[in-house]
Amino acid sequence: MKNKVALVAVVASTAGVLMACSSSESKFADELKAAGFGTVKPTSETEKKTKKVGGKTVKSSTKVLEAVVRVKGCDLEFEKVSGQSGYWLDELHVNGQEPDWPGYPENLRKQQVEKMFADGGSKPDGFATCYKPNEA
Repeated sequence: MKNKVALVAVVASTAGVLMACSSSESKFADELKAAGFGTVKPTSETEKKTKKVGGKTVKSSTKVLEAVVRVKGCDLEFEKVSGQSGYWLDELHVNGQEPDWPGYPENLRKQQVEKMFADGGSKPDGFATCYKPNEA
């Protein structure tokens, strides 16, 4: 009987964790859709860190939400730290490569991304191969 109760407790806690993960991912997808992006594919990963503080080792983890959206032929990856407001443009995905694209403001809307694509500013490697100005 005790084993059955323990099993039910483990299953319930696992389901709760999975629901929390999918909930934050769907909220991030909703946030990007509200910013004008169409199809959003959110995922998440946990970044674990350890550091020495005095004689003790302190462990911490941060859940990072990622979502890939397609704009003008290019796949862009946006990221967000779970539980914090705001998101940022992290990477452009081109032919299996993921060159970083630093220096752009947070919380970009689709119209701002399209304007950024069209301007003469610096672009990451591979941008020209994916950019299709006439695509939605």
